[in-house]
Amino acid sequence: MNYNRVLAAIFCIFGHTGWAQQVGDITYDPSVDDPAFTICDSQRVFQYYNTGSYYKDHKKEIVRYLTTHYKAAPSTTDQGGYLTIRFIINCTGATGRFRLYQLDSHYQPFRFRESVSGQLLGLVRQLKGWKPAGYRNKTYDSYQYITFTLKKGRIVCITP
Repeated sequence: MNYNRVLAAIFCIFGHTGWAQQVGDITYDPSVDDPAFTICDSQRVFQYYNTGSYYKDHKKEIVRYLTTHYKAAPSTTDQGGYLTIRFIINCTGATGRFRLYQLDSHYQPFRFRESVSGQLLGLVRQLKGWKPAGYRNKTYDSYQYITFTLKKGRIVCITP
């Protein structure tokens, strides 16, 4: 097994936006993040798999919204691969710190056209009604992600 490739893939997926406390943490970047978005406890941001979330509970509704509002342009037929949008849902249900991770269909770093990536990012930012993570009658910040599988510029799958 080529460990350098595995490490490169992990780095590509999670990126480097400063030294984080845990692998995959999304640190504040003033060049891209909304300064009005705040997290409630920077020491405790749950991973998406630690708690239930709005997306998990209402996947059909979100998939329907994203697939009906996304419009593939004819010039994007050469665009295929995986586009993941990671973000934080804070303890009040607001979202922020959006990050894009893009791979081609062979899992190599790839950059989708702005007409694809920008449109999907805009649609995900518009999603409202996120339920914050909850544990023992307290709400917490948490990470979430949505991955789009694209072929010829069209959405063929949305996960998780």
